[in-house]
This record gives sequence, C-alpha cells and structure tokens, in this order.
Amino acid sequence: MEAKFLASAFSFLSIFLAIYAQSLDTLVPNYDNVEHRMKFYDIRGPLVLSCKTESTDPLIWKKNHTNVMNVDVLKGRFKLINDEKKFIIDRAEAHDDGLYSCEVNGESRDINAVARVVVRVPSNTAVVEGEKMSVTCSVLGTAPQLSWTFGNVTLKNNTDRFVLKAENNIENAILTMDNVTLDDRGEYKCIGRNAANDYGNSTVASDFTTVRVKGKSIYRFINRFCYPK
Repeated sequence: MEAKFLASAFSFLSIFLAIYAQSLDTLVPNYDNVEHRMKFYDIRGPLVLSCKTESTDPLIWKKNHTNVMNVDVLKGRFKLINDEKKFIIDRAEAHDDGLYSCEVNGESRDINAVARVVVRVPSNTAVVEGEKMSVTCSVLGTAPQLSWTFGNVTLKNNTDRFVLKAENNIENAILTMDNVTLDDRGEYKCIGRNAANDYGNSTVASDFTTVRVKGKSIYRFINRFCYPK
C-alpha cells in the first residue's frame, strides 16, 4: 500500500515539475502530454505543431534532426505559419509520426508526434465446422499494441485452440483457431492502443468480425445438391 502511494506521489511530482518547468520556458510546444513531450494526431486528419515564443524570428522546424524543407516525404504536404509559430500537415499519414523539433535563437524543443491507432477486420468471417479459421487485424498508427476478445474473454496466445501471430512486425495481428465448432460463432474484436491511450485521453480503437460457422453435414448436403458431380 505504501509503495503504491509513493509511486503515485512520484508520478504526480514528475508531472508537476514538467509543467512548472514549461511555465518558465521561453520556447513552449503545444504538447498533449508535457511529461513525455508528445503530440497526438488522427491519421488523415491535421497534424498541427506550434511553439510559443516571444521571439519575432521565424522558427526552424525539423523532423528527425533534418530541416522539414529537406525531408522528401514532406515536400508539398505542409505549410508554415510564421506569425502563429505553426507547422501544419493538413492530411497527416501514419508515416508522419516521429521526432519533430522547433528551434529559434539557439534554443530547441523536441515534439514526439504520435499517430493514433486505427484497426480494421472483415465485417464477416465464414468458416466450416471442423476447419481452421484465420482473421487478420489491419492496423495503422505509432507502435500499436493489439489484443483480441471473444465476448467478455480476452484471448491469450496459445490458449486452447487460439493462436495469435505477428504480421509485419505487429504482434497479435492474426488470430487463428483450429477445429472450429458451432460454439465458436459470435463476435471477435480486435483492440488497438498505443502511447496516445497510455499517456492521453484518446479512445481505444476497436473493430469486430462476426464469425459464422456452417455445420459440416449441412455444408456437405448443399455441395452435393448444388454442385453434383
């Protein structure tokens, strides 16, 4: 109990000191999370970075330590509003995340741009009783973490007949199940989260697929009736 209280107190103190230090700063980014220097954005929505300063000189903006003017993937996609000290990408993509910085008069501040997670699964998944089911959760966002639920149960890797596999270096992106039964019918939900959820108030991303299981005997009857040899 005491250890938990001390951990909470230390976390609160860290946040307070970060906010206090920012109040004394002469170059202040528009962080969504001050402690971790993060700015969150929606994929295909605007990414707006700004740094408040009393200097009248234009800010120098960089991504991954390179002037944004020289970053190929940004060319023609952003605008600078010098009077408002803003860097804006009107339609930001997942690959626009990363480390940005604003600089003026020898001072520099980092901003970690984090793309909120988006997940998609097929709306329906049909499988025949006794066969294998496989569902892929497509995901975009910064360093996403995926999990699956069936009803109120969180599916763990290698639990019973469930196996969760990685795809494109994303853990748990593929849900597979051997020897499907009629009891396996229902909604399977893919849930995605990242730093925007852990350090901000972003809504956790989720999407579900409705699994429909065809009885093996009925399936065989339909095949024989509709597709006679």
